[in-house]
Amino acid sequence: MFSLDQPIATQKSKGSYRAFIFTAGLIVGLLAIVHGQLAIGRPLPGQEEKRSQIAEGEYAIFEHYNSGSVGPFEQEVYNFKESWTLWRVEKGQYEVEGERRFESPKDESHSNRFIAQLTRDLTVIRVKEFAKLRWVADSGPLSCEFLPQRMECSSGGSDPKREIKVRVPLDRPYGLLWPISPFSFGGITRQVERDPAHATEVEFVRIEQPGMAEPVRADILEGPLLYLGEENIEAAGRKWRAHKFSLKVPLQRQYLIWTSPKGLLLFLAIEHEHQDWSEEGLRLTRFESTEEF
Repeated sequence: MFSLDQPIATQKSKGSYRAFIFTAGLIVGLLAIVHGQLAIGRPLPGQEEKRSQIAEGEYAIFEHYNSGSVGPFEQEVYNFKESWTLWRVEKGQYEVEGERRFESPKDESHSNRFIAQLTRDLTVIRVKEFAKLRWVADSGPLSCEFLPQRMECSSGGSDPKREIKVRVPLDRPYGLLWPISPFSFGGITRQVERDPAHATEVEFVRIEQPGMAEPVRADILEGPLLYLGEENIEAAGRKWRAHKFSLKVPLQRQYLIWTSPKGLLLFLAIEHEHQDWSEEGLRLTRFESTEEF
């Protein structure tokens, strides 16, 4: 997600470049208190009553081609699953605690915990993943904060002087395209008009880790997100009346997105060469809730 001590050129899909401006001292203290617990794990006084569990579920990727892999070349992931628990917290907002499990490369297993904070309409505010950068040994946990018109990220690590930070300017509704982020995909659909006659230009940040010479590369991809109407689909063993969206980023394949009425991602399909591509992708495979979504 990050570059060491030099600005990263951020390529946009239309061929222009942006320079990331690195800032010091940002995000270091983000989420120091997570889910009402101090760093040593003790709950704050009275905090136990301020959040309640309302849902839990799991996402999984189904891909029959490319050996079941998804993602950029030489950074593919296999057998991706994300299990999570959703909590309601103060001001009607939400927190997600979860775990991502996958193989990358094939047969090399990873299991990373993550924490995300969401608005009342399930739009991501900030996220922390307990993982390390691939080419930076002293890194982690990784944190990103989703702010109006910019994303700010930090690599973590034991030495604050070597902590990698990045500030990504953005001027449209945005989300994460890579790494995989189901709640980010669902949240961005809440930021656009549900008008089949008018698409909304959105931006997606794709963060890659090419190699030692270039530990991090981040592209900003732009494209129209169009609401296609309602459609009946099945996910997590039940039927949903879903909102359907289409996303077409230049030089990228088409994405189809289905969400629940409240904005929970149900299914994400990516265009393939074969005819049944719309049946594959990232799907909600398990879901239990005390409320309607």
